[in-house]
Amino acid sequence: QAGGRGKLLLFTEHRDTLGYVRDHLQRWGYSTCEIHGGMNPHQRKRAQELFRTSAQVCVATEAAGEGINLQFCHLMINYDMPWNPTRLEQRLGRIHRIGQDRDVYAFNFVATDSEDGQPIVEGRILHRLLEKLDQMNEALEGRVFDVIGEVLSLNDVNLPDMLRDAAYDPRRLDEYLDQIDRIDPARLQAYEDATGIALARSHVDFSTFQRRNLEVEEKRLMPRYVEAQFIAAARQVGLRVEPRADGLWRIEHVLADLRSERLQSVRRLGKADSSYRKITFHKHHLEQDAHLDAVLMGPGHPLYAAVDEKLNDRLALLAGGIGFYIDPMCREPYRLHFFEISIRGKDTKGNDVPLHGELVAVCEDLPAAQDTAQAGGGQFEVVPSDILLNLPPHPRPPENVDPVSTQAASDFLKSTYQLECRARSQEERQHFAEVCREYLEKSFEVRIKRAQERAMLLAAELTTKPEYKLTADEARKHVEELQRARAERLDGLKRLGIARTGPVRHVATAIVLAPDADTQAQLADLADELDPNVRRQSEIAAEDITVASLIEEGFPEGRIERIGHLKLGFDIRAHRIADEATGEVFVKRIEVKGRLRGQPVRLTVNEWYKAQQLAETYWLYVVWDPLGDSPELVCIHDPAAKLDHAKREIVAARFYEIPAEAVMSAASQEMG
Repeated sequence: QAGGRGKLLLFTEHRDTLGYVRDHLQRWGYSTCEIHGGMNPHQRKRAQELFRTSAQVCVATEAAGEGINLQFCHLMINYDMPWNPTRLEQRLGRIHRIGQDRDVYAFNFVATDSEDGQPIVEGRILHRLLEKLDQMNEALEGRVFDVIGEVLSLNDVNLPDMLRDAAYDPRRLDEYLDQIDRIDPARLQAYEDATGIALARSHVDFSTFQRRNLEVEEKRLMPRYVEAQFIAAARQVGLRVEPRADGLWRIEHVLADLRSERLQSVRRLGKADSSYRKITFHKHHLEQDAHLDAVLMGPGHPLYAAVDEKLNDRLALLAGGIGFYIDPMCREPYRLHFFEISIRGKDTKGNDVPLHGELVAVCEDLPAAQDTAQAGGGQFEVVPSDILLNLPPHPRPPENVDPVSTQAASDFLKSTYQLECRARSQEERQHFAEVCREYLEKSFEVRIKRAQERAMLLAAELTTKPEYKLTADEARKHVEELQRARAERLDGLKRLGIARTGPVRHVATAIVLAPDADTQAQLADLADELDPNVRRQSEIAAEDITVASLIEEGFPEGRIERIGHLKLGFDIRAHRIADEATGEVFVKRIEVKGRLRGQPVRLTVNEWYKAQQLAETYWLYVVWDPLGDSPELVCIHDPAAKLDHAKREIVAARFYEIPAEAVMSAASQEMG
């Protein structure tokens, strides 16, 4: 492909074929990498990264058909066709999966005739099968390569046996071709209806699924925070990370102790490279021609994990400690206690499995007391754990602080939020178990009935054909095995409904103070914000106006959610189905600001970063004079892009301030 940007995944059956193809490709001037069964998981991951960043062609055996995601590639050649149809499914699944945003092209090499014009039996059968699969694709709703094995099995086509027998007796070729022509895709639908697969699909609540997809997208780690955390952590452990002229980063030398086998992260993920010429924390950079060779750094990367492990070792003594912060909007101090909670369950075999884990913040309002570290007996409330992102650290924290009791906050958390999480997890698990039970009962009923019919037929044949004894005995044992498997599987489902609370571990406490005199001087420009009652009334009125506007725009009222209390970086989520056929969703994430006309608009650092992350689905709705007689709503789509030039950072309050004139200018351009 022009510029060398094309990526081709080429599968072979055998290592010697791999070497033959690789050598020819290299002689023709293509850059290559390889993945095969002789490589350990770390080596395969490195080959995957080499393929993504530089190699044009990856030549692979079946080892690349398992556990590796290659969505950045959309061209595939099966140089050798596998006899096992399941392996063909696995091959295509490497690139045709969630995350693939381009059309995928798969080319299957099949030789139907030899050089001297003689028919090649294997090639003729495979060629006819591929033609048949292409014809069935529409009937199977485009998922033919996901269900090849099932379709062949239900039509009594054993491909390996057919190819083997045809090689021994080529005269039966026409018989086998005719058998392939008779493959009926309707048998798959009948089987799915009979065994309950269709039933299982009917239990999927797509509206809930769509909503959860939106939530997952919103809660995804923001690259800006991952980048800031890694750069700061690297500084703490002595790793030098230098900025590049193009806005990315480089690491000339990775310290030996970050590549040591003593680290758990190295044993789990493999060693980091000795250097990195170009790294980024933003996935969209990898789609740019100038940065195809960049390495994406983040959780799950060997170097990121090694730095994180070393940092945690260094900070271990600070666990359970205390930090001081300032809340420009508060008038009384309060505490934020951070805890790790977990919910545990069982799998069908009785093994412990984690069901839920979360970092939770408990806010403790402090009664009037001289010593904020010692005051106790306040009111507790669970608040978003990323609340610290909007609070600047105290410029002059006290050097010595007495320990803070967290028992009351821990007891509150155990008796409220953790029990809610347990109930939610248990309800989800019980629903899942019930769907599985219905499916298994119906599936086993069909399978056992078929097995019994076959066993009875063979038992009848046995009376006149003694040579059937072994086959009849195996058929009877198969029925018994199915019955035993049904009992075991259904019994195991009972364990899925179990959910219990795990330990609660205190991580840290933040003491949040009102601004002191020096800080108040820096925040003098924010005086109009300091009346919390008026501010809250303005927010509610502005949200009411926004909701009314969304309903008028056509969003169903039931799909307009006020979620400002979750501190996700916006106040309202509204979505509607844009295409009923595909289920495509149109969503607006809206940050609402109620301001007096002419006042600047202020977004917290978290809101601004979220606007950058969500971009095209993020909106800023500003309501001028929301409590007045003539409120005015203005809307700005993708404000991080359109207002970036006008923002002013107020470091002491962790705000970005945008002049009213810039807001009105952007809004007028939106309308124009």
